[in-house]
Amino acid sequence: MESLFQHIKDVEKPDLFVWTGDNSPHSDWTTTTESIATSTRVITDAMKRIFEGVDMPIYPCPGNHDTWPVDVEDFNKGPDADADIHEFTHMW
Repeated sequence: MESLFQHIKDVEKPDLFVWTGDNSPHSDWTTTTESIATSTRVITDAMKRIFEGVDMPIYPCPGNHDTWPVDVEDFNKGPDADADIHEFTHMW
């Protein structure tokens, strides 16, 4: 993963980066809220480290596998109802 980010930084040099989510493995029956949050945290940390100092906005867009259970997110409960998952919004 880090070599992919390094390639994007050094070779592709985009004007912006749209990160489309689905960060966790798609093993729907074995993932947990914590494992999904951990996957997002690991990717976020790598992106911050590799793109540090690069003048390029990064737009994270969580995917349907970035919540647990997958495909379920009740946006009426408020932004911090699922603390592990919504930690994503505070990582940047």
